[in-house]
Amino acid sequence: MFLKAIQKNRLGATATVIVVILALWLSTLLGKAPKYSFIFDSFPMPFYQFIATYLNPYPAWSLLVIILLFLISVIYLLKLNARYIILKNRTSLPILFFALCSIAFLPIQRLNPALVSLFFVLLAVNHLFAIYQKHDPLDNLFRAGISIGIATLIYAPAVVVVIWALLTLLVLRTFNVREWFVLIFAFTVPLLLYMFILFIVNDDILKPYHFFMTSLLTESESAIDEKVFWIYSGFLVIPFAVSLFGVFPKLAYQKNIIRRYYNTFLYLFIIGFLSFLLIPGASYEIFYITAIPSAFIMSSYFNDAKPNFWNELLLWMPIVGAILVQVILLIK
Repeated sequence: MFLKAIQKNRLGATATVIVVILALWLSTLLGKAPKYSFIFDSFPMPFYQFIATYLNPYPAWSLLVIILLFLISVIYLLKLNARYIILKNRTSLPILFFALCSIAFLPIQRLNPALVSLFFVLLAVNHLFAIYQKHDPLDNLFRAGISIGIATLIYAPAVVVVIWALLTLLVLRTFNVREWFVLIFAFTVPLLLYMFILFIVNDDILKPYHFFMTSLLTESESAIDEKVFWIYSGFLVIPFAVSLFGVFPKLAYQKNIIRRYYNTFLYLFIIGFLSFLLIPGASYEIFYITAIPSAFIMSSYFNDAKPNFWNELLLWMPIVGAILVQVILLIK
């Protein structure tokens, strides 16, 4: 069975993951994916605007950068797992589920600020996880804040990650005003430096504030067929819900630090999903951020799941759903 094969055979699992991801990218690689506009195309954040200006006129280079950004991100996911032993063993499952929770939705298989900022969000996760029981965590907190600040200058809704970072501080450490101050101050540093540069070149120093508010609060009519999104959500939500209710009760038998990591993952997913629902400027691209916790939660469940018919069906559901979404969008 497919589930048993990817659990027991690491080489086979890696090969399977590669095949699935190539299948998800196939229409984009062939240049047949439908093109959609998003709010960030009209009101980009400063750092993303700089990147998009140079890459958008060159589709081939843009596609290459998208693939590289995705590969860097999933490799970093595996690095996080290896460093913090979030899963019991080394596995390529996080790559599979990260892809199924993000790029499987065809409209965001394009250059977008959430994908560009994703690496900096992962950097923040790395530095925040490193502070558990650390005598002097200020350096890691400063780096985490800097990373989130840069991510926000690329993708405005990434500002919600700083809320998650503060919650993570509460989960991993006892409350300390100095640690909170360092994190919040570091978060503002990229913005302050950018404003200082604008001041030096005699430009409007409030420009980043206007960019941010416009990108965050401007709502536009989506050209994407909402039914397609809900179709795929139906295929994805069931295995995710089963993973959620299957993993968290078993955390009572895990090390304290593992329980805390998964609690922070749950907070990141909730914050990201609420942002999608409540923030006007946040669209489907924010799933690149929610895919981080989703990948680890689902990987944890399927890594230990019994290879029976129902778990096999749960594993196949998002894969089949992703293929179905591509077919629906391509024939329109």
